[in-house]
Amino acid sequence: MRTDRKKDLDTYYNDHLKMRIISRLMEIKTWSEIMGIQSYVIEAGFREQKAQHAEQEEFKAWKKKKKIQKESDEEIEEEARLKDGDDELSWSK
Repeated sequence: MRTDRKKDLDTYYNDHLKMRIISRLMEIKTWSEIMGIQSYVIEAGFREQKAQHAEQEEFKAWKKKKKIQKESDEEIEEEARLKDGDDELSWSK
């Protein structure tokens, strides 16, 4: 494993964390403990989905803003070209 790549480090630490969780799950003896852990896992999943959705919405807003800005810049450039073209016509007369 290379330690200079973030993806490799993430994979290593995620696998290590999963193994620790599994070993602790094997120590659980009662049903109530299992159900408590299940509720935490479900809650964490919902939070992760909510965070991903918020990130996607933020990206869509950024993309829309960038598109509007690009269109605005193109309109300004077009106006500048038209203005420059008008000036050239007035000089040629």
